Amino acid sequence: MRREFATWAMLGTLSGLGMAMAAQLLIAPDVGPPPLFPLQDKVFHMAMFGCLTGPGVLVLPRKYLWFWLAHMIALGGGIEIVQARGHEGRSGDVLDFVADCVGIVLALGIGRWLRGRFERAGR
Repeated sequence: MRREFATWAMLGTLSGLGMAMAAQLLIAPDVGPPPLFPLQDKVFHMAMFGCLTGPGVLVLPRKYLWFWLAHMIALGGGIEIVQARGHEGRSGDVLDFVADCVGIVLALGIGRWLRGRFERAGR
């Protein structure tokens, strides 16, 4: 029971931190220091959407997986539309959306792999 509790707590924390990072980096005004490395913004997009998608891939029943993936893809696209229409120095970027989708796909692959390992270990 303790291991299951720790796993759920870790997944919930990861998801919450991903949402906090997404709120800050995707919605807040675009101000701050210059990037530390090339394509930093795209790496952050991949990481955020991986963090947001992964816990759902791990814990949701298989029949809800496509709902969750569609939800995350729509979120990524919707944020870019909001940024394109907004102010505060933000602008929508198709490549940001592509990076979001890469993070979603990576989370799907890694999550399915991990889930398979957990399910086999639990038998």
